[in-house]
Amino acid sequence: HLHEEESPCRWWFDSHLRFFDDDDGFGQSIIRPGLGYQVADNATLWAGYAWIRTDPGASPAFHEHRPWQQLTWSHDFEPTLLDMRSRLEERFLETGSDVGLRFRQLAALRRPLEIAPQFTLVAWDEIFFHLNDTDWGARSGFDQNRAFFGLGWKPRPECSWRLEIGYLHQFIHRSARPDISNHLLSINLYWNP
Repeated sequence: HLHEEESPCRWWFDSHLRFFDDDDGFGQSIIRPGLGYQVADNATLWAGYAWIRTDPGASPAFHEHRPWQQLTWSHDFEPTLLDMRSRLEERFLETGSDVGLRFRQLAALRRPLEIAPQFTLVAWDEIFFHLNDTDWGARSGFDQNRAFFGLGWKPRPECSWRLEIGYLHQFIHRSARPDISNHLLSINLYWNP
């Protein structure tokens, strides 16, 4: 349960810049705010909105509007922390009129290094499933998988931010064209006031 002086209300904001391997490098930007309500010490319900701009390079850039809802849950298995996130997205793309439904499931493990506790081994995996077919190209079933392995750094235990750097493998299933396998450098900055 929550302590009496703590508010169960939470806020969420994440922003992404993604660079592709082409002439100008820029490929996608995401802005994703949300509000949450903590229902238990280790579980929070969320709802929010994401705006995505994608520039595929060979074709014109387009925008996506994406309301989302999620449940986050964590458990401390001393010294390893397990985080889970289950997210449902409603996707509205400018390139079609259908609403795409997509489910995402993430599981993450973080374990501090005994010899240097300010560093943490980080591994996570997120799987995506389309729940329906759309006129803009989504096909129901497996969409993609993202797997990350890297190192986190937090200078002091009481610090409100942490940095995670590592390798991200993104596998994208495409029904009409060959699948894509991306090998990426991922740099993430987290802040939790």
